[in-house]
Amino acid sequence: MPQDNSTRLATSPSGASLSGPLPSGPPRSAQIGLLVLAAVLVFGAVQLYFWTDRGLWIDEISQLLNYPLDSLGQAFGPLPEAQQAAPPLFNLLFHAIAGLPVRGMRIVMAGLTLMLLGAALIGAFGRRPLPLAAALLVLLGSTNFLVMATDLKFYAFDIAGFAIFSAWILTRDRSRAFGPADAALIVAAMLLGVSTIVGGCVVVGVFFGLRLRQHRLRAREIALAALAGGLAFGYYLQISYATELQIASFPDTYGGLYLRAVLRFLQAGYKLFEIEGVFVLLLLGAVLVLVLRRLQGPARAALVGLIAFGVVVSVVFAVLAAIGKYPASSDRHVAWMLGICTVLAGAAADAAMRPELQRPRRLAAVTSALLALALVGPALRSAAAWPAAVEEGAAEDMVATLAELPPADVLLYYGAPRLVSLELARGAPIGQHRYAPLLSTQSSMVAPSSFGPSWMKMDDDSFSRAVVDMLRDDPDAWATMVILLRLKEDFRPLARFVLDAAPGGGAPFYVAAIHVPWDETRSDMRARGLMQVLDERGCAYAPLKTFPQVRSPGFVIEVTCP
Repeated sequence: MPQDNSTRLATSPSGASLSGPLPSGPPRSAQIGLLVLAAVLVFGAVQLYFWTDRGLWIDEISQLLNYPLDSLGQAFGPLPEAQQAAPPLFNLLFHAIAGLPVRGMRIVMAGLTLMLLGAALIGAFGRRPLPLAAALLVLLGSTNFLVMATDLKFYAFDIAGFAIFSAWILTRDRSRAFGPADAALIVAAMLLGVSTIVGGCVVVGVFFGLRLRQHRLRAREIALAALAGGLAFGYYLQISYATELQIASFPDTYGGLYLRAVLRFLQAGYKLFEIEGVFVLLLLGAVLVLVLRRLQGPARAALVGLIAFGVVVSVVFAVLAAIGKYPASSDRHVAWMLGICTVLAGAAADAAMRPELQRPRRLAAVTSALLALALVGPALRSAAAWPAAVEEGAAEDMVATLAELPPADVLLYYGAPRLVSLELARGAPIGQHRYAPLLSTQSSMVAPSSFGPSWMKMDDDSFSRAVVDMLRDDPDAWATMVILLRLKEDFRPLARFVLDAAPGGGAPFYVAAIHVPWDETRSDMRARGLMQVLDERGCAYAPLKTFPQVRSPGFVIEVTCP
């Protein structure tokens, strides 16, 4: 008889599923499970209610400048504004929803992310409520997940893609050959993000390794995997092309090799989980150790396969970071780890409820207590702090302040040109002012010579004059300017260029800035550079409004210069 090669996420690995049908418990147990799942869903809805209601931060402003796209072809290359890049599916999505209010776009992002995660988790655990609740709770109690799920960036789709990979390796029957439906699922999940390219290749490699141990690997499935690998390589080339301008613009962020790069990768992972998340991981690890000591047969093999995927893919990413192929410098670059963790938490809860783990009672009680401490503790702490301390961007407050001002001269410093350009295009009532200076935010390739010694070894005055002249002569030079000032750690040239556009005759004006904290001149070179130039020109200035939010703070100051 021909073999069925279709993918069934809920079917068993090695013949039986970790999440397969267990002896049905009493109705009361099922009712308790449904109540727990309902409570988790309500908790998540409240969490997302808080996190969808926040202002834009600088990266979101830069991203939104590109939508709607001028043509659908732009979805597959570098984006035209602000050195931005994103996967094609994300670009097409935001092309479609660009007309929504900011909160509406956040709700769409969160909704799609949870739909994808929900599909993966149901594939892994069927309709068993307690494993589903455990898997969701580990995410909905994480501040970083809430940020990324509601961010107007693509990193939440990386999380969803890795959840799909994890669910697949957990439930895939290793006695069946890798088939077309498997390849289609892996490639589809791969297209969701960027890190998913590596994840898709690794999860298939782990599956083949497990098949090889059973001496079941066939030439036909290797050929099919090679075809999927070819599609993955084509997608990699497209992503490399799309991100070329962005990566070239951040040599200080994306640079680094060997041990330095690996340390940055580890730091990014620690920042993603933070101390509370590390504690949760340790508790989940303890639960898995207890579970694996008692589990036997297919259920144990399923859990081992998932853990193997998590370990191998982490090692692969660390190696790629070391050789400069995966510059992980921020928690969002390793957001994919959350996709593995959510399935791992559900799998731990699922395994802990198996009949063979209910004896001895003391061991079952310890396992349950560790699970509850790992999953319920962070959620209770989050709920106790409601309303949540949301990481705000200053965009909304900045627009409200500018809208209230009578017509005036407003000079735009650092991120403010991007914000004003975006908000005017979206119809914000701030068009009564005269904005200056007008700099293009068009994406462009930055010449490698911009990072060379000819610039970096200039004395301060020569450097400042060269940057100001560059900005005056080339309206598209803002990308090069931002990199130079960041590498030089001196933003006085930009401040001089901005203040040169001030009205003459001692007339008062305003300076608006975003992604610049007003009261941190010692630690923030952007704020320090502006104040130094204001002082050197003998200007009188005072804050009209300051927005000291955690993400992308900003201010509007009143200024009079002689």
